[in-house]
This record gives sequence, C-alpha cells and structure tokens, in this order.
Amino acid sequence: MSSESVAVVCCLSCLLLPSVVLQTSGFFSPYWIKQNSTTDCFRGIFSTVDCDDSIKGLGATILGLQSSALIIIALTTVVLLYTVCRNKDDEEDGTGFCDKFGLCLTFLYPVAGIISFAGCMLVVSNYKNHEKGWGFYLCLAASCYVMIEIIICCCALCKLTRSKENTDLESGQGNSGYVGQEVGQEVVQYGASGHDNQIMSPSDGGEIILTHVQEHHQLEVSSTGTLLIRKLQVARVFHIS
Repeated sequence: MSSESVAVVCCLSCLLLPSVVLQTSGFFSPYWIKQNSTTDCFRGIFSTVDCDDSIKGLGATILGLQSSALIIIALTTVVLLYTVCRNKDDEEDGTGFCDKFGLCLTFLYPVAGIISFAGCMLVVSNYKNHEKGWGFYLCLAASCYVMIEIIICCCALCKLTRSKENTDLESGQGNSGYVGQEVGQEVVQYGASGHDNQIMSPSDGGEIILTHVQEHHQLEVSSTGTLLIRKLQVARVFHIS
C-alpha cells in the first residue's frame, strides 16, 4: 500500500469509525428509557434490563430505523476502507461491482444519519416523561455526527468549486489580455521596417517607366505561440510620356 493510500485510510477511519462505534454501542445498549423513577428498569431497542417479562423493547418502528442506520453506516465504512486498501494491480471481475456498491453507500451515508435522528426523535415523542439513558444519547450523537460531517463536506466542496471557477476566470482573463497585447504589438510593428524604392528606366517609345516598390514586414503570432515574420513587397508602375 502506498503512502497516499495509508493517508486516505487514516482520514476515512477518523471520519467514519466514530459514527460506527457510537451507533453500534447505542443500538445494542438496553439503557434507552427508564421505565419509571421508582425502579431500575431500563428499556432498550430490543432488550430490557431489570424489568418484568411483560415489559418489552421500544417497538418495531424504532428497531427498524436504528438497525437500518447501523447497517448503512457499517457497510459504508467497511466498503470504503476495502476499496482504498485493495491492491489495484490485482483487480478482479468483482472490483467494478465493489466500486459501484461503495458509491451507492456513500450517497446513502447521509440518509443513515437522518434515519437514526428520526428514530431518536420518535423515542422522544413517544416517551416524553421518561428518563433517557446513555444508549439513547449515543445514537443521537451518532446521527448528529453524521449530519455534521455531511454539512462540512458540502461546504468544503462548494468552496473548492468556487475557488476553481475563480481561478479559471482569472486564467481566462489573463490569457485574453496577453493575446490582446500581442495583437497590439503586431499592429504597431506592422510596416515599421518597410521602406520605399523608386526605380526609373527609359522605355523604347521615349516614355519613362517609374517603378515604386514598397516593402513591409508583417508580424504574426500563431496559436502555438510561434512568431511569424512575413515580408511583403508592393510594386506600382507609372508610365511618364
């Protein structure tokens, strides 16, 4: 693995592993809702602690939301790390599928944070007067962490896009000014080294032929930046009888 791949793996691990740890710990923790203030009974997503057999978990809806969020977050982390760590020289037929699957999970990653947050808000709505345990706050922290990550990434991408557009615009303006300067030099230097020659010669019929020769040097700049010099001669013939 190259040093660049190691750096990318470290960055992804720092970004993705905290959400995996928080979501997993909160999901399997039974300390979500305290049944009442007189007992130590706590209810979790699918399990309870110090409760009667009649008291169950928090319901299928909350279980479905939190388990979906956990699966997406965990799969996104595993697939992205595997994609970065694998050796590109040993590509197999399944590599393309793995890359596409990882791309799909990357787009689903912010959805996982929203789903987990919705599950926590559903718990708050259904159990307003119950004391919340640390398992609930871990999943809430995981969902907020994912959404903060997405907001930061979107802001960074927008800033990068704007800076790139400004750079391209400045580069285009600089090239335009450079071309205009070259053209202006071409106009100024056009015919600057030209000179006139006058040649008089008698003809057989007693007429005098006056030849007026004008010589010009034309400077041009090609698209490749090559300087071209053209020598032009214009001759005018006058018959004087």
